[in-house]
Amino acid sequence: VLTRPFPFESISEYHLANSVPGGGGNNVVKVILVDFRGYYTFGEISVLAIAALGIYALIDQFGLGRLSPGLKDQEDDSGHPLMLSVVARLILPLALLVSVFIFLRGHNAPGGGFIAGLVTAIALILQYVAFGAGWTQRRVRADFHPVVALGVLIAGLTGIGSWFFGRPFLTSWHDHVHLPLIGDIEIASAIAFDFGVYLVVVGAALLVMANLSKVDKREHLLARERERERKLSLEMSQVEEV
Repeated sequence: VLTRPFPFESISEYHLANSVPGGGGNNVVKVILVDFRGYYTFGEISVLAIAALGIYALIDQFGLGRLSPGLKDQEDDSGHPLMLSVVARLILPLALLVSVFIFLRGHNAPGGGFIAGLVTAIALILQYVAFGAGWTQRRVRADFHPVVALGVLIAGLTGIGSWFFGRPFLTSWHDHVHLPLIGDIEIASAIAFDFGVYLVVVGAALLVMANLSKVDKREHLLARERERERKLSLEMSQVEEV
């Protein structure tokens, strides 16, 4: 590429010229990901889903997150920094609002389902860091397996939908409609595909985090139990000496 005379024809010129008429979006990168290279993005989220499920299976298979018999499942919430806990509570609703904004603007401006999913996942992961696994899991009572599967399913069904109109798999559709009091708005089928990407990112990140936090919690409880036994043994030895 560096040896070609400038200017030269490249695939980028095709993408720039067909972003709006072909994909209905001004964000060329986003149109490439959900339209021109939809297969690639669909493969990416499939790999992400498989990786998350693989990590879960390994942790569950080796019993890394299971508590030993007789080990009490207690969570000491007093050990978490007060300022981090307060900030985490304030950031969560703000981050969710920002993620919705980023998701909706992604077709014509920087953003989209992947970035919005990361913002949501980071805000929820911060709750694990600030309050601990026990506190967070008691409040976020969700199984993230269906979330990951639903994301891949929605993305796949969006691609299959184009077959009913005689178009290739994952060919996007877009149009403009006029709504009273709102005006002219754009509707694109790529937003459904992007929503699938969003669900996969959020579900995969939290599926991994929730199970890794069980491993950390188990090690924390084991360390606490060993410390308690050490103190008890020390006390018994002191009593015997007396």
